[in-house]
Amino acid sequence: MLEIVVSNIAPCTLPALAYGPQPIEWHSDAMPVWAWISWPHRPTERIEAFARGWNDRVVIVEWTAERGTVSTVVWRNAVTRRDAAARRLADDPGRRATAPKPPLPASPRPTL
Repeated sequence: MLEIVVSNIAPCTLPALAYGPQPIEWHSDAMPVWAWISWPHRPTERIEAFARGWNDRVVIVEWTAERGTVSTVVWRNAVTRRDAAARRLADDPGRRATAPKPPLPASPRPTL
């Protein structure tokens, strides 16, 4: 039962005030993107998604998860375009990818 509840927790989304004054431009042909998605109960992850609408500040992304289609609003700089080959891979509705974590920077040496 707990697994069902946790799998239904929605991702974090930006409030409407974050959208700024520019209207959202909606597009019927979704653009394949990589999007960094924040969750309230687990680490941020980079997933294969589709941009449905955007303006100069935010992007509305959606993807298919285990329990259906999920959408959220993220900052524009949290999204990058995928190439056409990646779109073919994304046709599998249950597929999503997480990016490997970047290596930690070397710890600075203490100054004497």
